[in-house]
Amino acid sequence: MIVVIADDLTGAAEIGGLGLRHGFSVEIVTNADFESKADILIIAENTRSMPKKQALLKMAELSAILYHIKPHLIFKKVDSVLRGHIVAELKIHLHQLDLPRALLVPANPALGRTLTDGKYFIDGRPIHLSSFADDPEFPITSSNVYNMLRVEENELHIKTKNDELPQAGIIVGECATKDDLKTWATKTEKNILLAGGSGFFETLLENLSLKRKIQLEGNNTAVGLPALFVCGSNFNRSIQLVEKAYDCGAPVSYMPLEIILADSPFDANIEKWANEVVSLLEKHKKAIIAVHRDSTKNRVVSAESLREKNAIAVKKIFQKIAMRELFVEGGATTAAILKHLNHNRFYPVKEYCTGVIRMSAGLTNNFFLTLKPGSYEWPSHIWPF
Repeated sequence: MIVVIADDLTGAAEIGGLGLRHGFSVEIVTNADFESKADILIIAENTRSMPKKQALLKMAELSAILYHIKPHLIFKKVDSVLRGHIVAELKIHLHQLDLPRALLVPANPALGRTLTDGKYFIDGRPIHLSSFADDPEFPITSSNVYNMLRVEENELHIKTKNDELPQAGIIVGECATKDDLKTWATKTEKNILLAGGSGFFETLLENLSLKRKIQLEGNNTAVGLPALFVCGSNFNRSIQLVEKAYDCGAPVSYMPLEIILADSPFDANIEKWANEVVSLLEKHKKAIIAVHRDSTKNRVVSAESLREKNAIAVKKIFQKIAMRELFVEGGATTAAILKHLNHNRFYPVKEYCTGVIRMSAGLTNNFFLTLKPGSYEWPSHIWPF
């Protein structure tokens, strides 16, 4: 078994899609469960959005179990642009797994994400000049990798693929091309914990050269109805996409201001909003919920609070109408929703495109969840507005 530890749900789904693409059976769980018979078990702990102390306790507990189970391969899936408690979590993993070093290769050249000369670039531009600078929890204000990871230079070894690797510590692999990924994928000695983004993981799978065990779902891309889209991303492209849909008369319902500003959501207000969304779903069979950018401008509103209020509203919507499909962007938003819906096990069934993964909730096909990272785009055949 391959065990992947993912620090958020969209990253877990993206890895699941890659496993599916390469013919592996895949199971994604939000609580550690090692009774799985899947080729790839992905444990999505959502530690990226937890307070650091809580995240490290989670990782210590999980690593201690993995030390005794000893799966064929352990991979630590992190955010490709290095948001989260990455270095602290890797140190915990190394200690609990009794390993001397970790190899972290976060960049993904196929998505224009490269790391050279100690700096991170998106499509050739320093990353701090991109929309990632506006991240509500981990704003990226520098392209320097040490600054991005919030560590001193003596805490990391940044190396090129041709460098000799140190025998201990956390090694960050620079990467500008697919060939760089291929070279890093050959450096998989038993005493190294492998970590990084989806590009590195896919290259590792390709190196395994295992015969396909399962067949991909056919070309049917029809979306079941009713379908709810939860758009919680802070990225400009995502915000503009919802605004464009709203301006064109699409069934968009923005979170009311009285809910946004409330210290805790009042049942009557949430109930009223949920009823509005259900009316849209009954009329159009599809609906979008989001937070309008003007609602939070010049106001102190935490991302965690908005996620929780969205999640409560989604639960009420599900109680009022039998949902067939749920589309969510952002791993933390998804985690909050699934906690309220009491779903904790998923099976990837369709990779619409890189990072956009459709999953069945449990072994039945009554309800499907499709996820994507906030910085990725919905395929045109999925976004019908």
